[in-house]
Amino acid sequence: MNSEDFNRFEQLFFKFSSEIKDDSQKFKDDIKQDFLAFKDVIKDDSRNFKDEIKEEFQHQLAIQREGFQKQLAFVGEGFQMLSEKIDRIETRLDKRMDCLEHKLDAVAADLSAHRTDTEAHRPVYRVKE
Repeated sequence: MNSEDFNRFEQLFFKFSSEIKDDSQKFKDDIKQDFLAFKDVIKDDSRNFKDEIKEEFQHQLAIQREGFQKQLAFVGEGFQMLSEKIDRIETRLDKRMDCLEHKLDAVAADLSAHRTDTEAHRPVYRVKE
């Protein structure tokens, strides 16, 4: 090997090393661009994911709200039925109370008549020893 071959190898080495540096710089730039693009995709996906989570949460809240409203309506119907039943019972009790008052008045009148009758016939109904 002579000096000419050595110079030729040196030139090839420097040429090759400069190409490698250019390629490595290009590779780094490509990776950097890919990373930035991937980062944007991840941000968009995370926003979409957050939006999907919000929509699903709103959907679940709407379902819970509807279920709660149905249960409240059911409880309200139960109270309405109970109120109607109490009204019917009050009506029946009022009728029976009127009947009882009428019977009590008849018994009181009968007792009053009996008392006046016994007071009127005092000597007849006297207890004797």
